[in-house]
Amino acid sequence: MGVLLLATALVSAAIGGAAGFFVRSPAQVAADAAPPSPSELTVAVEEGTIADPILLPGVVALGSVTELTPAGAGVVTELPVAIGAQFSAGTVIAEVNDRPVIYLQGAIPLLRDLRPGDKGQDVRRLQEALRPWLKGEPDGTWGAGTTNALRALYKAVGYEVPAESAALQSELVFGPVATATALSIKSPLGGGVESPLIRATTSDPTVTAEVTDAMSQLLAVGDRVSVTGSAIGGAQEGTITAVGGLVSGEDGISRATVVIQPDAALSAGAIDGKVEITVQASAEAETGLLVPLSAVRSNATGGTYVLVRDGDDTHRVTVTVDDTGGGQARVTASEGDLDVGDLVVVGVK
Repeated sequence: MGVLLLATALVSAAIGGAAGFFVRSPAQVAADAAPPSPSELTVAVEEGTIADPILLPGVVALGSVTELTPAGAGVVTELPVAIGAQFSAGTVIAEVNDRPVIYLQGAIPLLRDLRPGDKGQDVRRLQEALRPWLKGEPDGTWGAGTTNALRALYKAVGYEVPAESAALQSELVFGPVATATALSIKSPLGGGVESPLIRATTSDPTVTAEVTDAMSQLLAVGDRVSVTGSAIGGAQEGTITAVGGLVSGEDGISRATVVIQPDAALSAGAIDGKVEITVQASAEAETGLLVPLSAVRSNATGGTYVLVRDGDDTHRVTVTVDDTGGGQARVTASEGDLDVGDLVVVGVK
C-alpha cells in the first residue's frame, strides 16, 4: 500500500511539471506570434549626374557610296574588279572598247577632256589626282610635268596613253577616297555601258536610326553612343556624325536620320543587321548628390527630405530635388548636412 501511494505521488508530480512546461501566458503567446522587428534598408549617397539614357533602334548601313561610270557609249570588254573587292587610285576597274577605265581620287570628275596647254581649276584638280606620279606642285596649267605624270599612270596600268597625251572623260573616273570597295556591277561583260557601271562604297559601314523631329533636338554631332546587337558581335562605342535629313512621313510625322560611326570598323556582313543604340550622358550634365527616388520623402507642408542613418540613430535632412531620372534624384541639402557616403533610408525589411 505504501508503494502504491509513492508511485501515485510521483506520477502526479510529473504531470504537474509537464503542465508547467507547456502552459504559457497570453503575453508570451503574443510575443511569439509577433513578426520580427523591422530593419531599415539604406543606400549610400553618391556623387554623379542624372543620366536618363536615350535608347534608339538602329540598323547597320552602308557607308558613303559613289557611282562610277565613264563618259560615252561603248562595250564592256573587261571587268577586272569583282564585287566585294577593294580597289585603289590608279587601278583599272573596267575596260570599254579595249581601253582602260582608271579610278582616281577626286571629289569632282572631269568636266571636259583635257590636253597639254590647258589651264583652269579642272586642270588643277587633275594634277591633284595625279600627285602620286606628278613631280612638282599642282598649278592649274598643263605643262610637261602633267604630261609625264599622265604617261606614268598609263604605263603603270599597262596601256598606251591616249593620243595627244589627253586626259579623257571616257577613261578616267573619280571617287572621294583613295580606296573603295565594289558593291555592284551593272554592265555585264560584252554588254553596253550602263550607269552606274560600278557602284562602290568609300567608307566603312555606319549605324543609322530614324528619330522624330523632337528627339533629334536632343542629339548632337559628337555625342558618344553605345551600339549593341548580335549583328556586330556584341557592343561597340561610336560617335554621332550627322543628325538631319528631316522628312515628313505618310503618317504626318517628321523624322530625321542619325548617322553613327563606330570606333572600330564593322564588317560588311553586319550590313542590314538590327542594333540598339544608347546615347550616353552629356559631359555637360550637372554633377551633384544622387540618392534613390525611394529615399526622398514629403512632409505635410510639401517639402522634401531624406532620412539619414547614423549608427543607431536616424535624423531628417531637408533637401531640394534638382533633377530626376533613371530612378535617381539629384538633391541639395537645404537644412542639415548630406555628404557622399551617408546612408539614406529607402525602406524596411
